[in-house]
Amino acid sequence: MIPFKPPKLPLEDKIDQLKFINELVEANTNIGKYQIMLRNSKINPDFLINPLILQEAVQSTKIEGTQVTLDEVLESEIDEKEKTEDTQEVLNYYEALKYGERALKFLPISTRLFKNLHKILLSGEVRGASRQPGEYRKIQNFIGPEGCTIETASFVPPEPQLVYKYMSNLEMYINNPDDDLNPLIRIAIIHAQFETIHPFLDGNGRIGRILIPLYLYNYEIIDSPNFFISETLEKDKYKYYKMLNETRFNEKWNEWIKFFLQSVNKQARANIKLIEAINELYERDLKEAMKLVKSNNIIKIVNAMYQRPIFNVKTMVNMTGISDTTCRRYLEDLEKNNIIFSDNKIRNRKYYYYNLLDLLR
Repeated sequence: MIPFKPPKLPLEDKIDQLKFINELVEANTNIGKYQIMLRNSKINPDFLINPLILQEAVQSTKIEGTQVTLDEVLESEIDEKEKTEDTQEVLNYYEALKYGERALKFLPISTRLFKNLHKILLSGEVRGASRQPGEYRKIQNFIGPEGCTIETASFVPPEPQLVYKYMSNLEMYINNPDDDLNPLIRIAIIHAQFETIHPFLDGNGRIGRILIPLYLYNYEIIDSPNFFISETLEKDKYKYYKMLNETRFNEKWNEWIKFFLQSVNKQARANIKLIEAINELYERDLKEAMKLVKSNNIIKIVNAMYQRPIFNVKTMVNMTGISDTTCRRYLEDLEKNNIIFSDNKIRNRKYYYYNLLDLLR
């Protein structure tokens, strides 16, 4: 199979918005509803975003074959001994996304940003750490089943000497689009084009999925990088791969955009239900906690539990500023009444807020 030559952006006459207009209207409406729900949530949205980003990191790395759970990632954050290659990959994804949010204050979405994200993604002892982190590829790569050759690959990205040329065109389209398409349509095109160029030797799928919330945030469609679709894409990953390939070999861009918007809708509706459920849970468990502990400090404890639903006393002390002794007393009261549960270890005891974990998993 010979290396692919992507079309130059914008796509101009290849897009027929009438073929997915209903999905577009619904996607914009549901993302808007989700943002309003976050703003009006009973709990500070900043407390919610952390576990949501970690869950996105789990789902995005899962698409690439990483086998790790949200619980394992949260446990590894409070106990270095429980860190594995897989949990480190997830935490790297989390750090890359948080860096991207900060970097957009002083950088456009550009090669410099992509390279910095990639360097963070492949830092430490993770798969791909030796595959030129933070650098565009200088050799030919190919995509296909494990053990395949370039001749039997399902897709061969552009030649390495053309990567900068294609990425330059993509950057231009991201920052100065010469069309009148809605941002949700544009990010569908941008994501597919990035994956087609496959500029890095490893980590292209994850960087391409990090790009989605960063782009929507940069264009003020969302209030922060708080909307992710990896969970939906992971459930439909073989369709996801096929629809991407259809843009390459059969120019089925309208079908890809429709699929992308359907994925956005599924995720937005799921997010709306999730925030509704979390609001109900927060109100209920805070009320119960305040009956048990006659101090406003318990509000700090409950709020911290939403940022870190698996934690130890040290984590809680650092997050709330409440003394070690007082934290232990409060946590003991919460555990006695089955609001939280512990592993009962004498040293470095971990506490689990299963009511929230069950909603996030």
